[in-house]
Amino acid sequence: MQASNRFRADTTLRNTLERILPPEVFADTSPLFDDMGERGLGELRALAQHAETHPPVHVPIDAWGRRVDRIDVDPAWLQLVKIGQDAGLVAIPYEDEFGEHSRVVQFGVIDLWNPSSATAGCPLSMTDAAVRVLLNEDEELAKAYVPKLTARADAWTSGQWMTEKEGGSDVGRTGTVARDAGDGWWTLRGTKWFTSATTADISLALARPEGAGDGSRALSLFLLELRNPDGTWNGIRVRRLKDKLGTKALPTAELDLDGTAARAIGGIGRGVPKVAAMLNITRIWAAIGSLSAIGGGLMLARDYANKREAFGRKLRDLPVHRRWIARIAAEYEAANVLGYRAAQLLGQIEHASGDADLARVVIPLTKMAIARRSVWATSNLIESFGGAGYVEDTGLPRILRDAHVNCIWEGTTSVMALDVLRALRAPGVAGAFLADVDAKARAYDHPLIAGTARTVAAAATELKTMLAEATEEAARRIAWGMARTYQAALLCEAAGWALDKKGDARTATAAALFAAEPLIGAEPPVGDDEMGELAFGTNAE
Repeated sequence: MQASNRFRADTTLRNTLERILPPEVFADTSPLFDDMGERGLGELRALAQHAETHPPVHVPIDAWGRRVDRIDVDPAWLQLVKIGQDAGLVAIPYEDEFGEHSRVVQFGVIDLWNPSSATAGCPLSMTDAAVRVLLNEDEELAKAYVPKLTARADAWTSGQWMTEKEGGSDVGRTGTVARDAGDGWWTLRGTKWFTSATTADISLALARPEGAGDGSRALSLFLLELRNPDGTWNGIRVRRLKDKLGTKALPTAELDLDGTAARAIGGIGRGVPKVAAMLNITRIWAAIGSLSAIGGGLMLARDYANKREAFGRKLRDLPVHRRWIARIAAEYEAANVLGYRAAQLLGQIEHASGDADLARVVIPLTKMAIARRSVWATSNLIESFGGAGYVEDTGLPRILRDAHVNCIWEGTTSVMALDVLRALRAPGVAGAFLADVDAKARAYDHPLIAGTARTVAAAATELKTMLAEATEEAARRIAWGMARTYQAALLCEAAGWALDKKGDARTATAAALFAAEPLIGAEPPVGDDEMGELAFGTNAE
């Protein structure tokens, strides 16, 4: 369900790409964006609808009683993956045609592709991340696998198997054990509780070498191929497919590894630091997926408001409805500037031209803020359709269900807040962040954004004190305050550009609406002990 070509109809998206990309790059890439916007109206939408209504099936035993663990995935979903590969959703940043701007180009195409993708971006995001890790850490394995993973035709995909029942985000509790098999090979044994790339060709997995000790520092990162040359599983048994709230077309499984042959990436040790580069990429994929859910849903809601009549008027002419949609639109503008700022920073640090200290804190803030607020926004958007928003055959409920997974993938909101806190402990990170807030808020001098800029300055002053005294108890309050303050500062810059280049005041209005709500939440009136008693009090039986 899509009303029109988003690249043409979504002024927020188009202005962001035009503002961030150099004029020649925007001109060269506009046909790519336009083409993906058109494909979302027809080909992609039809494939996604078919894939969503034909979810994966696990066939554990064949007709002759042999254990086969076949996972049957709808051909429409596999075709969506191939279309994404052909469009360069993985390849663009590694082909590097646009230099440090390649990530912005890549995520612009992903943004347009995602609403009609049936979550086929999941294996592509992990493939992108695997390529970066291999290039960073292991020249030999990169030479063998990167050309296959970054191809546009007959390309491979990669999984990312970190989640275990005991650990989840706490990877230090990883129970999968790696045993040295000689000649550079290892065998893995353990259970991966949530794996979303069961159709992949390879996967990257954390495991603990025998005798390495406990905790996250003892972990290593391994590469495994899912299949043997004869097509059988490489020491893998499928326990079951996961029955999930959303992402119904995506084959997510619980797997046992029993003697799975694997190679250590970059040698033994430093497993978690090696994963960090992977998370930078997959977190931005998750954020852009959330962003596109808001943008795609907002386009549909606007179209519906132009057609639906209530109380003798079109919905768009009812002041209460206008104000409601405007508030969601302001949240979308704020998500948009943050998401593409993170993409811009990623491209810059990959070309050694950006601020790595700033990126360390902006990327987790981006994933946290956009993913969490997309649930609020998409919930409100499907409500704007009334009963139709609750009916499955409109396709609208799926928008909310699928948006919610991004709050969990690659770390929950609290995990992101704690990652931000860890990043702030490094010298220079807090200063780099506050300096960028100031620079963005002051980028343009215009009366329509002066009030928002003053609000940002006041919030930044408060944040400076908070960051100097950051504690784990305040992690979520600090992270949310940083994210919202940064979004407001980025909106000042975007609004100034739109006023200067387009004579368009809408982003200035969005900035004012966004900053009208507190950028930093109030200090709780009770302490951690009192909140703990409220949350987990002992009165309940």
